[in-house]
Amino acid sequence: MNPFKYGCTVNGDFFCPRPALERELASRIESGQNVVMQGERRTGKTSLVLETVRHMKNIALFHADFLCVRDQADVCRRLVAALLAHLRPTVSIDPSSGAPTVTVDSRVAAEPATLDTVLDVLLAQTKRRRTCVLLDEFQDILDIDDGERTLAVLRSRIQLDSNTPYIFLGSIRNKMAEIFFKYSSPFYHSAAAFKVGNIDADEFFAFIKGRFATGKRKLTRQMFDAIARTARDTPGFIQELCDALWQMSSNGTTLEESDIQEALAIIFAREHDHFTFAIKQLTAQQTRVLRTIAERGGKEIYSGAFLDAAQVFSAASVKKAVAKLERENIIYNYEGEYRFGSPFFCEWLLRR
Repeated sequence: MNPFKYGCTVNGDFFCPRPALERELASRIESGQNVVMQGERRTGKTSLVLETVRHMKNIALFHADFLCVRDQADVCRRLVAALLAHLRPTVSIDPSSGAPTVTVDSRVAAEPATLDTVLDVLLAQTKRRRTCVLLDEFQDILDIDDGERTLAVLRSRIQLDSNTPYIFLGSIRNKMAEIFFKYSSPFYHSAAAFKVGNIDADEFFAFIKGRFATGKRKLTRQMFDAIARTARDTPGFIQELCDALWQMSSNGTTLEESDIQEALAIIFAREHDHFTFAIKQLTAQQTRVLRTIAERGGKEIYSGAFLDAAQVFSAASVKKAVAKLERENIIYNYEGEYRFGSPFFCEWLLRR
């Protein structure tokens, strides 16, 4: 069995332990402290929360995901779905027939008409049962037309639930900063900052080496470092590359750096349609800007050398192209540098 999973939350043996972060997060949850958890995508934020809560006693998890949420009605639908998954059904005996019946809170049997209503139901449930509330990809609420009002309604109810820890997860730093660190925001300083970075290299090497060992494959530290460089040191991408390496190797193999190229070919083959579709949505100029970022890096994208390399005549044109690439989630800005959302997309583009 392939011991690597990627693109989804993981637990148990598939989860690389992060003892220090798990202890700190558990302490925050125990004290009822709200937390804003930030980190790049594919760093394992959601899995960290799920695994931490799983090991805690007598605490339930409420988990709603707002990735690509469309409007406030969609926010309500996501919360209702999470409530239905969270609620414990009530089992009773029908007095006329003697047959058992199963019911849930009648207020979520049908979709609530307003965000206020569904939040009232959530508040009632957290009072009945010790709960940790996880709101994933929280920054995407800013993208809806009434995002500011939606945040205000959420904040008005959450502040009434002082004994319940709310964990807000986000992947795009500037948006999460706007929500939690901008003075005029309803959520200004409403949660403790909690950063999730990449896993310690020594700890991750030991974990990955152990996973390969389940199939009698040998991984050297040099090879692990090469994998990490290729995958931009990001846990999710490292696991994806290791998954491909597992597929192309066999029992008794000692993995070598040259194997990475064959593993990348596997990834390119299964991602071909996705990558090709992304490129087809771009103009020729946007594609040239993207390729130049892949070739030269994303730090000095308005310099004369960058403009020449991309065959673009003005910084304004680059800015417009970059805005489109960010909207499509192909690249993102990290501390003044534009990076590819996927290092494998970057590699694929360079080889076309």
